[in-house]
Amino acid sequence: MTPAEFLTPQRLARLSANQQKYAAAILNDVQRVRETVKLAQGSWTPQQVAGTLAALPTMVDQPHLYFVAVVPVLTAYFKAQKLANFAELEAALKVARPELVEKHGDAAGEQQAYEGVVALVEDWVEAMVTQPDVANLSQADLQHFITIVHTTAELMITGKHLQPNDWDVKTLNEIMFGPFTHLLDEADRVPALFNLVPFALTTLFDYLAAQGKLTHATELQDWVGSHHTALVTMYDPKLETFFEDLTTAMQRANVDADDHDAVDAFTQDYLRAHPTASRELFTTDRQLTHKKHIKQVKYSQKKRRKRRRR
Repeated sequence: MTPAEFLTPQRLARLSANQQKYAAAILNDVQRVRETVKLAQGSWTPQQVAGTLAALPTMVDQPHLYFVAVVPVLTAYFKAQKLANFAELEAALKVARPELVEKHGDAAGEQQAYEGVVALVEDWVEAMVTQPDVANLSQADLQHFITIVHTTAELMITGKHLQPNDWDVKTLNEIMFGPFTHLLDEADRVPALFNLVPFALTTLFDYLAAQGKLTHATELQDWVGSHHTALVTMYDPKLETFFEDLTTAMQRANVDADDHDAVDAFTQDYLRAHPTASRELFTTDRQLTHKKHIKQVKYSQKKRRKRRRR
């Protein structure tokens, strides 16, 4: 199977956004490196995998996220070919991965840390997509699932600086009804994605709990259950436009978004100055079952990643 034959929309849909971004380059680079190091004889063997991947970092100039995607992409590529020695190849790939995902290039420490988080969440996603409930999702829903998991986990770890064992209901509430929708691409802000939020969160929490990494698993699961309606209805275009306009106005007025009293005072003045928007906000917000929080989005690393994905 050639890379072009593998890279169909159906197969790409089973990969994460990061893996999709680099899949073609990875397959072409791996084949080129394999030939360069004289390991292109016959079908792939575990020894060829080890030798090719050991040489790959020295022969390609790519960012760290490229190397994060190498093993998942090759695993999917080998699996699609139904190779008789797939189990041995998969084992060789797993052995090679730690070296591949070491930090490459001269990226700043903050960027390296962020990319490390992306790599960690990629590992979680790889494990979860083997579960029947996730594997049976449609291609579109699987992409929504991956987007939800990445956005939530990266907000918790990168945005709130909390590892899973420190995740709690208060922080989860803050990110889901705060920056979560802001960090989604506009194309992702669709009912189909929000309908999957409770399922994605529950699956993520179940997985982390099974790994012994989620101290407050029961409380977090209970929170998802009690906020099901709020989660699937938390995005409304009218509300989103209002809060974006309000945030812009606050920035122009140099209001400190961390000063809650200043934000509250400015918001009240803004609502009085925009009575029509105020009435629409009140009507729309009553139709939802949660309070929308006004927050300034500060997760620049996530924004940077999303710009690269476009």
